[in-house]
Amino acid sequence: MIYVVRLKDQSGDGIVEKLNVYDTSNKKEVQKLFTGTNFPAKKLVRLCLVMSAILVGTMVASGANQTETQKSENAFFRGSHLLSRDNMSEALPALEEAVSLDPENVKFKRVLAIAYNNYGIRLSKEGKILQGLRFFEKALGVEPEDAEIRTNFVNACLQAVSVADDKLNEKDKIYFLKKVLEINPKDSVAKKALAALLNNAGVVKGAVSQGQNETNQMEEALALDPGNPGIKKNLSVAYYNQALESGKTGDLQEEIDLLRKSLKLVPKVAITERELAKALSNLAVTKGKAGDFETQISLLKQSLELTPNEALTQRNLAGAYNNYAVSPGPLSFADRVANLESALKLDPKNKLTHSNLSNVLTKEGVSEYKAGKISKAVSLLEKALKTDPQNKAAQTNLATIYHNQALNFGEQDKHEQEIQFLNKALAISPDSNQMKSDLALAYNDLAVSLDKKGDIKQQINLLTKAAKLAPDNKVIQENLTKAKQKGASKTTKTEPSKSSAEKKK
Repeated sequence: MIYVVRLKDQSGDGIVEKLNVYDTSNKKEVQKLFTGTNFPAKKLVRLCLVMSAILVGTMVASGANQTETQKSENAFFRGSHLLSRDNMSEALPALEEAVSLDPENVKFKRVLAIAYNNYGIRLSKEGKILQGLRFFEKALGVEPEDAEIRTNFVNACLQAVSVADDKLNEKDKIYFLKKVLEINPKDSVAKKALAALLNNAGVVKGAVSQGQNETNQMEEALALDPGNPGIKKNLSVAYYNQALESGKTGDLQEEIDLLRKSLKLVPKVAITERELAKALSNLAVTKGKAGDFETQISLLKQSLELTPNEALTQRNLAGAYNNYAVSPGPLSFADRVANLESALKLDPKNKLTHSNLSNVLTKEGVSEYKAGKISKAVSLLEKALKTDPQNKAAQTNLATIYHNQALNFGEQDKHEQEIQFLNKALAISPDSNQMKSDLALAYNDLAVSLDKKGDIKQQINLLTKAAKLAPDNKVIQENLTKAKQKGASKTTKTEPSKSSAEKKK
């Protein structure tokens, strides 16, 4: 008789547990970087105007009949005149009007750009840093390719970075440094200064709340100054803090991604590694519940690489191996066994896993037997019983195979081999009356075969065993009686008389 075996899943036995631990006390602090760099005090160049060249010509008469050209010329003449008297407040609007009326006029644009530049210098000297920078920017907007204006703008911006925040706030410093890098993307001084400012802006935002804006600014800072250890550390901390927030909302994948980013920037940070291990375990639990055991196993192995001695994770991984092995997917026999053996390495005393491995081996043994591969079937069933001695299906199937093999040997009059296999079968199924009866008959048949050899003593021994196994078998009892009688008769004939014995003495 061949029995069907049933596999068991651990998911309902509390073996796989969720590590849902978030400790807000683990929040880290980021640090501001020093930004008061003493940039080279390059002198801002005041650009000169040759007024005699500008003021050549006669002012065009005003009136309703003026053309656009005449209006622009008049506005330019008026602005230039006021500029020569250093009357910036009235000169600039007039020059702006001239350029707006004749935007392609190179002379008009040149004079306006110089006026903006020089007014920017004046405002900067007066301590009006932001207003000064705005006019330098206006000058650059009018004459973007002018080398002197570009240089003035860059130098003004770099010098303004080191002033106190009450004179020029952080936001404006960032804005103008970005303008500098638009002009000269390789300016290392501007890059480092902007990196420090972006880092500090991120720190301020991070102190209020952990969010994408904080990390965005620090990422931008690191891109500008990739070798800066302070920015690396701060961004690493920002990723860590943001990861904790993601974990609280249940976004485990984002939490893991952020913690990995944190460790990539600053490796071997124990607290970050522990949090990542927890997050991996938590995500593994959700994958297991969804039946994605391969991903669950992968995540738990990654978790154990970070915290090798975490007992709960080890048990969870053992449970995952077990559940994958007994899942109804197209898993090969070898893969099922390998997963169950991996589970037992982690949790060697788990009775359920022992039972599942024994059942898998039994099922395969039955298949091999049906395919006529007796030796392989026996090997698998023996291993199944060694794994779980209480496996009834393995016991019954192996005993049945031993019994059938014994009967085959009996039909060939190979009674010694028949007895050997019947003893194996009876050892597995000691209460089987059929096994006892067949073994008794095998002992009897071997005893009868010894009759011609005259080995009475062995005959009696075999028949005694047979009679003990089958006390109600009359044939065996008669054979045993006859053997004992023969033995007694032989003993009488060979035993010397007392007198003869005395003579021998």
